[in-house]
Amino acid sequence: MNAATEASTRDRILDAALGLFATRGYAGASMRQIAAAVGMRASSLYNHFDGKAAILAALIEAYGPARGASRLASPAYRALTDDPEAFCRRYAADWLDQWCDPGERRFMDLLNSEPNRMAEHRAHFVETLFDREVAAMADYFRRFALTGRIHAPDPKECARLFMGGLTFVRLQHLLMPPEPSPREVVAEALDRAVGNFLALVAPRGQAQ
Repeated sequence: MNAATEASTRDRILDAALGLFATRGYAGASMRQIAAAVGMRASSLYNHFDGKAAILAALIEAYGPARGASRLASPAYRALTDDPEAFCRRYAADWLDQWCDPGERRFMDLLNSEPNRMAEHRAHFVETLFDREVAAMADYFRRFALTGRIHAPDPKECARLFMGGLTFVRLQHLLMPPEPSPREVVAEALDRAVGNFLALVAPRGQAQ
């Protein structure tokens, strides 16, 4: 099996497992059911993953905040180290894409479905979000502040303020209501949040 085929099979397994975990719970989905959903023998599934725990760990890496932290290290973001407005708008747009991904929604259902069983994985999720991603964001805001492009006495708290505003939009429009808001409504809310944040951190004398 070549690398491309292996990656495709792995992605199909993860997609099938995520659907079953989200609807039946982690305990309610078996390796045999996952294999059947992919169209392979259960024994063949073990050629790709050691068991359900390994599949769950792979899902957390694929859909958890590690994805956001990795994105911040990409060349696309590194190219924006001198442009806080473009950086913030790119970040909000990428989050919107992630939030609207059906897999992301199923992952959140899974993460919240079995709080006791998932306690360790939820802790990993929170640790990654508040350590890796906030730290990566703070590095950008520190550079923006040092070059006079924003006013941020505490870059880490500035990063938390920015991310918190976007998260509130997600809660209001996607996580809390019975039916999620249309994408364009969420996009408008994010645009307002980013614009307000940029006005707040504008260098003194430049705030609108």
